[in-house]
Amino acid sequence: MTMLAAAVVFGVLASRSVDTAFAAPCATPGTNGPGGTLTGVVNTYYPGNANAVAGATSITVGASTGAATPIAAGDLLLVIQMQDASIITANTGAYGDGVAGDPASGALNLNNAGKYEYVRATGAVAAGAVPIAGAGGGGGLLNAYTDAAYGAQGQRRFQVVRVPQYSSATLGAGLTASAWNGRTGGTLAIDATGTLSLGGATVDVTGLGFRGGGGRLLQGAGGSGLLSTDYRSLATLDANGQKGEGIAGTPRHVRNAVAAPTDTGVEGYVNGSSARGAPGNAGGGGSDGRPAAASPGGNDENSGGGGGANGGTGGVGGNTWNSNLARGGFGGAAYPGSASQLALGGGGGAGSRNNSAGAASTGGNGGGMVLIRAGVVAGTGTITADGQTGIVPVNDGGGGGGGGGSVSVLSSGGGLGGLTVNARGAVGTNAEPTGAPLGPGGGGGGGVVVLSQTASAANVGGGLNGTTNQAGTQIAFGATPGSLGTTTTNGTLATVPGVSSGTECAPVLTVTKATSTPVIVNTGTGGTATYTITASNSAGQGPATSVAISDALPTGFTYASTGSVTLSGGATRPATTNPAVGATTPSWDTFTIPGGGSVQITFNATVAAAANGTYQNPATATYADPARTVAGGTTTSTYNSASSTGEDVLVRLPNADVGVTKTVSNVNPAPGGNVTFTVTATNNGPELALGVSVTDLLPAGLTFVSSTPSVGTYVPGTGVWSIGNLVSGASPTLAIVATVTTVSPVVNTATITTTSTDANALNNSASASVNVLDANLAVTKTVSNATPALGSNVTFTVTVTNNGGDTAQSVSVADALPVGLTLVSATPSTGSYAGPVWTVGSMANGASATLAIVATVTTHTAVTNTATASSTTYDPVAANNAASSTVNVPDANLAVTKTVSNATPALNGNVTFTVTVTNSGPDTAQAVSVADALPAGLTLVSATPSTGSYAAGVWTVGNMANGASAT
Repeated sequence: MTMLAAAVVFGVLASRSVDTAFAAPCATPGTNGPGGTLTGVVNTYYPGNANAVAGATSITVGASTGAATPIAAGDLLLVIQMQDASIITANTGAYGDGVAGDPASGALNLNNAGKYEYVRATGAVAAGAVPIAGAGGGGGLLNAYTDAAYGAQGQRRFQVVRVPQYSSATLGAGLTASAWNGRTGGTLAIDATGTLSLGGATVDVTGLGFRGGGGRLLQGAGGSGLLSTDYRSLATLDANGQKGEGIAGTPRHVRNAVAAPTDTGVEGYVNGSSARGAPGNAGGGGSDGRPAAASPGGNDENSGGGGGANGGTGGVGGNTWNSNLARGGFGGAAYPGSASQLALGGGGGAGSRNNSAGAASTGGNGGGMVLIRAGVVAGTGTITADGQTGIVPVNDGGGGGGGGGSVSVLSSGGGLGGLTVNARGAVGTNAEPTGAPLGPGGGGGGGVVVLSQTASAANVGGGLNGTTNQAGTQIAFGATPGSLGTTTTNGTLATVPGVSSGTECAPVLTVTKATSTPVIVNTGTGGTATYTITASNSAGQGPATSVAISDALPTGFTYASTGSVTLSGGATRPATTNPAVGATTPSWDTFTIPGGGSVQITFNATVAAAANGTYQNPATATYADPARTVAGGTTTSTYNSASSTGEDVLVRLPNADVGVTKTVSNVNPAPGGNVTFTVTATNNGPELALGVSVTDLLPAGLTFVSSTPSVGTYVPGTGVWSIGNLVSGASPTLAIVATVTTVSPVVNTATITTTSTDANALNNSASASVNVLDANLAVTKTVSNATPALGSNVTFTVTVTNNGGDTAQSVSVADALPVGLTLVSATPSTGSYAGPVWTVGSMANGASATLAIVATVTTHTAVTNTATASSTTYDPVAANNAASSTVNVPDANLAVTKTVSNATPALNGNVTFTVTVTNSGPDTAQAVSVADALPAGLTLVSATPSTGSYAAGVWTVGNMANGASAT
């Protein structure tokens, strides 16, 4: 069978099925707390005392060895089948694996040899059995385990190892395992949840694995029927070297490190435990060149034992003395170690011996096994699981070297860069160093190293073969070295069968938080926020212990009361402590939350002084740190913000829409006049408006007179109208009376504010303007006759003009006729006249209007008629607002004298009448005329006026100044 074929066979035979329907349970991580520096033997070993079927939840065990710490509930246990392989036992080259001529004969079927799993103890050992929980069907074992004494095949043994779990630990130089004794030992297994420090130490399990074949002093011929070509022979026939111990069983005689070989009392391998055939990963014993009784001398043609194996095959033992026959023991076959199946290094076969004393020619023990799982590895250090060299004989065959052991170091957090691992096969034992050559031992095969990442060094070299003297030169004399073992650097914790490691079992505590009061309207009296904190441990993880749940409340929040505490999934509360009312960081303890369990706390917080805003304050939970480096260490949970978006609490002011409007009683007042501003504040809702105020500070040009608020108070000096809270829909008013003290336009603005949230800022200001308009009314007045005659009519023409710059509003002209003038008629060009007022109306800049008033003069004294214009629009030039016209009936004193030239004229004689008119004043007499119609008896001859004209009996004199006379 070729090496490749062997690897294929072993790979197939080593396969296993895992019941994935049941999740792997977890032991409590860090059960033993901080481990400090580990020294000595820390594992307690229990032999399996009866078969255990897959799915079993109880294992029958015997008395413990190793450490004194017994199994207790919650402890992590390693269950491992140490021996179970079956072999072909024919006395041919097919011995072992059934392939003739294979120098590494090995095992035909591994069966469950090397299969292991972690389980969790659910109680202490009682009545010879330990209750367990595992990852197999129904929560029991994944694999079946066999305990059987030698019979139809070699002995089949498994053991249960208590694995201490540390939160953190440091490897010490004295840390080791108990030696394999055929039932227990050979294995160092530890579990660290947190950091495992290598501590610069060298942990050594060299030679603690399967035992080498015992070197026996056999002098004289052995039993009958023996041949030098035998592959197996009974130990009771007293010939040939003993086979080594390995996965296929234990030979009758095994190495005892301090004395002659130990006799187990049974043959151990079917059809014989001696001679060169290699059982499993154990080396074959050297077949002697002359074993039979008929042979002269008997058992003196000594050959070397074969090397034990593990990841690499063992080397073949050297040839026989004198006859130089290739009868050395075959090397053990390679074992397909992996993260889920590991074996101790195989024991080397013994050389045949007939001269040496004591334990000479004994094969070397195989290397032990180290299984470490850790959260993270730190520092530098060395783990050595080398095979052991046999005991050197004198003038006899040498024993085979022990196979390298198995080392598995798996870390979820890395840190293997400072680790050196040795699992080397041992050198075959040297034979005769000075005389004729004898068969030296074959080298041990290299071990198996499984790592989660590349280490500083991983040495799995095969051991060199031993040598012997030939003519002063040390030669192999047919012996061969062991082959290279295997190293894997991509191992993972997930590939390890059974209960998860401490680091995987570490509680995964997640805290989420929610609130049923996402919005709190702060009306000044605060409110109540209700929160629910949920602390959950992921399913399948170890329990979180000494859990304290707390919440650092936001500024302005204080704890008020606990609504409820709900325990689910097996969570418990060993001790009860609740926060004090008013606490700003309320805390609840103490809880234990197993994997899949949870604690839910609902509590109330008073929001009295919190500023407005959105608050998201993550809750936390502390618990006993499974990776603690000191006793009492705690760690903090993960806060799941993605699942806690519902915990936001918005403390906000009420939402309101405050607005203000403003009107003025007169937008175009006269200077010095009073106007009234009316300010209306309104809350359009939907909620209460807090702290409402309106600022209306009168600008320059307006002087405060008085104010009348419907609610609140108004302070003129600041212009602040303090309203206070305003319910939705309310509309209070403020009336401000002010005097206009400027002719320039003035804008008066009112602005409303609220401490609530104002949803609409567009209506928060309102303005009212007053503008004193500037118009220049001018009045002119004329009269048709300034000196009329008494009783005559005169026409007064009144003209009003707006010389600008603004339109004159409500223009009127007062023209009351004085005594001496009696109204006849009034004709306005626009508007209406209702004596004595002419209502003109508005007049644009530059516009003019006229009024004609006809009046009769009823007095002879002078009369002045005045027209005065007015407007509601400011007129800065008052001097031209009025105009007058005077009529004066003149006052003259006319006197007439008349003389005749002949008072007694003759009939038909001419006489001359002389008429004299004189104005004695004081005024000029206007339109003076003298009527002088000749009576009957007088016939006009001629008329000669000194001024004027005479016609038809009327002398038209004309105007006569004071003192003037005319004739």
